[in-house]
Amino acid sequence: MKFKGRTEDAAAPFLNAEFWKVGVKVFGKVTRCFESENGPCAVIRLAKPIQINSEEYQEVSIGNLKGFVMALQAAGLNALRVNDTIYAECTGFSETTKGHNRANFEIEVERHPEANGAHA
Repeated sequence: MKFKGRTEDAAAPFLNAEFWKVGVKVFGKVTRCFESENGPCAVIRLAKPIQINSEEYQEVSIGNLKGFVMALQAAGLNALRVNDTIYAECTGFSETTKGHNRANFEIEVERHPEANGAHA
């Protein structure tokens, strides 16, 4: 067997804190999970493409945003898994003691039986 891949084929822009605004929503399926220097991340194949800096993307990455992690924990999850379906909406912002606002989220995760143990 032979396998080939390119970094560019796996790249998906991060939905960082600056991306999120109240009412912004994403919906899709987790296709990959990976670790970054900031913690676990997931790549989500979106049901509907979104625009970031006037470019359209079908896949995006979401990382270790504190508000996102807190919403996952409130849902009873420690991490996303490959094949999870996720709906996430920014519901507002809260001040933090670190001098920047934290994005708050409402999330719903549907975990399918084929979801494997890979975490994000």
